[in-house]
Amino acid sequence: MVRAEATTDIALERAARFGCVADVDAPRALHVGRLSLDIGGNARHLAFDGVEVVRCIDYPVRDGNWATVPARTLEDSLEATATDFVYRRSFEAWDGALTGNFALSGRSGDADAAVTAELTLEAQQDVVVNRAGFVLLHPIVHVAGEPLEVRRPDGTVTESRFPKRISPGQPVFEIAGLGHEVRGVSVEIAFTGEVFEMEDQRNWTDASFKTYCRPLARPRPFTIAVGDRVEQRIVIRCARQTTASSKGDTAPPVVARAPEITLALDEGVAPLDDAAVRKVRMLGVAAAQVRLTPVDALAALYSARRLEMPLDLEIVVPDGMTAADALETVAAACRRAAVAPRRVLALPEPYLASIQPEGPWPAGPTPQDCAEAARATFLTAEIGGGVLTNFTEFNRCAPHFESDYVSFGTTAIVHAADDVSVLQTLAAMPDVFESARALAGERPLRLGLAAIGMRSNPYGAAVAPNPEQTRVEMALDDPRHRGLFGAAFAVALVASAAEAGVASLSPAMVAGPLGVVAGANEAPTAGYEGRHDAVFPLFHVVRALAALTDREIVIQGRAPGDIVALRGPGRAGCPPLDYDLPVG
Repeated sequence: MVRAEATTDIALERAARFGCVADVDAPRALHVGRLSLDIGGNARHLAFDGVEVVRCIDYPVRDGNWATVPARTLEDSLEATATDFVYRRSFEAWDGALTGNFALSGRSGDADAAVTAELTLEAQQDVVVNRAGFVLLHPIVHVAGEPLEVRRPDGTVTESRFPKRISPGQPVFEIAGLGHEVRGVSVEIAFTGEVFEMEDQRNWTDASFKTYCRPLARPRPFTIAVGDRVEQRIVIRCARQTTASSKGDTAPPVVARAPEITLALDEGVAPLDDAAVRKVRMLGVAAAQVRLTPVDALAALYSARRLEMPLDLEIVVPDGMTAADALETVAAACRRAAVAPRRVLALPEPYLASIQPEGPWPAGPTPQDCAEAARATFLTAEIGGGVLTNFTEFNRCAPHFESDYVSFGTTAIVHAADDVSVLQTLAAMPDVFESARALAGERPLRLGLAAIGMRSNPYGAAVAPNPEQTRVEMALDDPRHRGLFGAAFAVALVASAAEAGVASLSPAMVAGPLGVVAGANEAPTAGYEGRHDAVFPLFHVVRALAALTDREIVIQGRAPGDIVALRGPGRAGCPPLDYDLPVG
């Protein structure tokens, strides 16, 4: 009986924290001499002498939509002494269609250390993938903007740098080896078995640079034919060069102005029900950001009007329709529904997909065409430029034309969905905002939906399904959004936005899996079964943040790792607000 009660208590605590009761396997913390790392299928937080030199060594298999294919461990083992270790794992994906072996070994002396990672994949059936092989993540703190030595496959060496401002494309190609320094520790990395290249993962709010294979210039998706083998090796050597400096590790309190809080509304993703309408009216948010098309505009506007709040429009111009015709159709729907939008951002439908910086770019209307048509049609509204997807697409197609503000969204689970990786995305947000500010100039940054889950997938046909309500990359439905985890994540994200001078953002949708109310139209959330009018913890956070809009606040702490606190006076008639939430 005691065991049953304890199990129930643990399940309820997990549901409250993470929105689901699914447990996660904690990695094994390993300390060998001056080396330390976490091992849990892959290797994380590889540090020498207390300095993180590699964030992660992993070997994901990505399908044709860039979703990570689950891999089942068949056997693994770890042997370690005071100076050496060996970890081995055998696994399979797609019910054995692809099998693999991963080995990680290392040794540490007093002044230096070396780690070797080896991977073998073998196709038992033909499998279609976008990626299958090693990826290595470099941390961004004490790395961004620093010198980098690149060794090419032909043996030549090039002097370069890790990007300071977020690179829209790959900053480094044709990699056989890398050399750099992190806080007084030299790092030498050699790659064999494939040609590697690097991308700036801060584009997707990952707190890392990623060196990966295979090069994106090659055809994708591609087939690993039955009997084919993939064999790769990475060797990392590190040594202490100078004493590390702790300067700047502790962030002082910051005084900033709180951004305007809005909520995203998309009937195509999450229809608005009456329970959500009643609850959301209580929040005091500045507006609803309504995404619509000319086809569904009238119905979407009539539904959104029930919220009794200002409306900002995100208009998707269908492929094959002119910008002028699309915008006039939406304007006619606004007149019929008696809606006068505050702001309008229009984007051609093909620009919802991710496009490499070099193109080719879609035929038909451009984002500039849509902005000009919106300016001519919505005479009293502010007109936006930017994208309706992620910073990645904004960085690759910045609005270098007249607009009153710029916009993009964020999601925290493009490349990884474990709790640590999601929290680490918060460390990338200052760089995202700084890079966005450089592109925006004097125009305000007015973000769309900035949340954990993925609203739409610019990199494939659809978002990943998540019927089991677990931690899944590129899924719309992330249960942590509806737990205390999601509430804390929103506080830290808004704190970062305020410090960067962001004018507004939506930390949630009105309804649906990324909403603030346990509506009837989404998958059941642990602890909320049958309670279609209950609110999630994020509801209360959004209400508090909305009360702080445009107020001067004090921000203490930085995520991840600190307790992030926002302190400031609420609106007239609201009690003073003082929220401390641990993030990380």
